[in-house]
Order: sequence, then C-alpha cells, then structure tokens
Amino acid sequence: MQYALVKRTEPVTRGSQEGTTKFSQREGKKMKRKWVGLVVGVAMVGWAGAATAGPGWGKGMGPGGGGVANPYAASYLGLTPEQTSQLQAMRERHFEGISPLQEKLFGKRQELRLLWANPNPDASQITAKQKEIAALQAQIQEMSTKHQLEARGILTPEQQQKLSVMRGPGLGGGPGWGKGRMARGW
Repeated sequence: MQYALVKRTEPVTRGSQEGTTKFSQREGKKMKRKWVGLVVGVAMVGWAGAATAGPGWGKGMGPGGGGVANPYAASYLGLTPEQTSQLQAMRERHFEGISPLQEKLFGKRQELRLLWANPNPDASQITAKQKEIAALQAQIQEMSTKHQLEARGILTPEQQQKLSVMRGPGLGGGPGWGKGRMARGW
C-alpha cells in the first residue's frame, strides 16, 4: 500500500473564514478573562493568608521551634527523658499563660494600624495605644524571663554550661536558638 502526501494550498477551517476569525477572537477573550481571574484569585488567597498570619516573620520559638524542644538542642544538652517531659510541661504552661496576652497584643497592634490609617490621626490616641502595646510586651517579656529561669533550674550545672555555649555571645546567638518573637521561651 502506498501513501501519497498531498500538499494543501488552503487552510482547513470550520465553516466560513469569517466565522472562524470571530470564533477565535471570542475564545481568546474568554481565555484571557479566565487567566486574569485565576491570577487575581491566587493573589487574593496569598493576601488573605498573609493577613491572617499576623505581623512579623513568624511566631519565633513556638511549639517545635527552637530551644530544648528542638531535638538538636535536647541531644546536645544530654537531657534525660524526665527533664524533657518536665521542660515540655513547663513550656506548655508558659504558652497557655502568654497566649491571651499575645492575642491582646495582636488586637492592639491592629487598632494602632487603624489609628494610623485615619486621614487625620490623633497623636494622643496613637501614643496611648503605643503605651498599651509596650505594657503588654513588657508583661510577656517578664513572663518569658521567669519561664526561662525556671527551666534553667531543671538543668544540671554541666547542661547549663552547654546551654551558655550553645546560645553563644549575647542573647540567642548559637545554633537552634535565636531571640524569637517577643522572647517566647525555650
């Protein structure tokens, strides 16, 4: 069986040439609208996710974050299972204690943003809101310091020495640590 190649001189179209052009333009506009809709939808989902995440680059040393909950830190310090469970229980109590304060702080920051968004911001209201935020931050910092000192009490002197080396010079400079958002603890 032999096949012959036939060279066409006219394009293959559905119906008349005029109808095909209009059909293609209409389909092109529909596709453009679909792509624009898709891009706008993805952008809105990303924006909504960022808005609900809150301010900053994350939650710092939350559950599974840094500190002795970090497997690297726990193994480096040589924590016993009992120490690990004690520290975990302390950590959970600490988070339960500061969580309402952090929610209040988030709300106050939102209120401050709204005050600044006002076309004619009131300086006294802004200053008062900043003082409220500073007071909440100080309260969280105080609770976190107390928690860290209590947690240090569970460690042996050798583990405390390793902890100091691990943290490095200054506050939170070593591997697995870091200052975290509002010094949230271990």
